[in-house]
Amino acid sequence: MSESKRLFFAIELPTTLQRQIVRWRASHFPAEAGRPVVAANMHLTLAFLGEVSAEKQRALSAMDGRISQPGFTLHLDDAGQWLRSRVVWLG
Repeated sequence: MSESKRLFFAIELPTTLQRQIVRWRASHFPAEAGRPVVAANMHLTLAFLGEVSAEKQRALSAMDGRISQPGFTLHLDDAGQWLRSRVVWLG
């Protein structure tokens, strides 16, 4: 039986942006609020794929190295939360 995983495509955030987000989070939320994500795990989700079979995982891995995109500027000017999953997001 093949193992499926919940997968998504994402962009890794630059270290300087990760640090800025950590500082923003510290100034807006008490230390005991939720379970903060460590800076190294912060990312920009492009597409949530859901449950993906091992076979499709291999096919996606083979394709992801061929994806190319020029650099761009991202402006984060909004924040919100998903109450059920206790997630705070920036966008």
